[in-house]
Amino acid sequence: MNQDLNTTRRNRMVRQFGDFIIDKELWRSEQSTVYLARAAREKCAIALKVLYPRAPHTIKEILRGASREAAILREIKHENIVPLYRAGEFEGVPYLSFLFIQGLGLDQILKNRRPEPAEVLAWMSAVARAVHHAHGKGIFHRDLKPRNILIDDAGKPHVLDWGLAWRKGDISEKGVQKIIGTPAYMSPEQARGEEERLTPAADVYSLGAILYQLVTGKPPFEAETSWKTLQMAMSLPPQPPTELNSALDPRIEKVIMTCLSKDPGQRYSSAGALADDIDRVIENKEPRGPGGLLGRLFS
Repeated sequence: MNQDLNTTRRNRMVRQFGDFIIDKELWRSEQSTVYLARAAREKCAIALKVLYPRAPHTIKEILRGASREAAILREIKHENIVPLYRAGEFEGVPYLSFLFIQGLGLDQILKNRRPEPAEVLAWMSAVARAVHHAHGKGIFHRDLKPRNILIDDAGKPHVLDWGLAWRKGDISEKGVQKIIGTPAYMSPEQARGEEERLTPAADVYSLGAILYQLVTGKPPFEAETSWKTLQMAMSLPPQPPTELNSALDPRIEKVIMTCLSKDPGQRYSSAGALADDIDRVIENKEPRGPGGLLGRLFS
């Protein structure tokens, strides 16, 4: 009994990281932990992302990555992108902090229910426009997935986690083949590690994969291993969404299948063009399909 009380007391103890007061852990990954915290001076709620290197020799890489993500977030301010609050390091440990937004990730929503088509379309139109804004700065997210889209309590979506974002022409990655992203949402060209060939169409593919999962309950490709998932994404056509959801509006399927084309040139040429077609479906109009010039500016 006393041991249980002591454990409870320890859990309630206030912990501090620099001038942030930590309330509780929100989630963790291999290299970072995100906490709900409070800024001691401003007294506002913060999502504090603390980054931990896998080994001592990677600390410089982690610091460089955190600095790079912070610089990108300062450049792509948008109402549907989670805003950076402050970035830095405390006792050699790098961190990024964001204004805390109360809500649920799309991955959490999908665990509880199948969203209604109207809200799915509204969310994805706003998300596509936020991604289009980043593309206009020459920045690709490269890891768009349900977990990285937060829906706040008012139903407004916010894109987060730009840690894998890449700026077109980055010298640091030129000539280096890397497979970066999440296999179930990764475009074929990304799966092949063709960083130098990336255009806005790569993120458009990921947006289509998210839309696919929102209306069918599963991503377009999913296997027992990441490598098999990547192979499927590179070589197989996705199952038409209407075969998994017979009630789905065929116009939504048309938008999704355009996003998921193996050929980047057959997808929407920009995330803005995708948003426009989603809006056309919302307005009960036929989607126009791929087209436009913006995407070609990045090729």
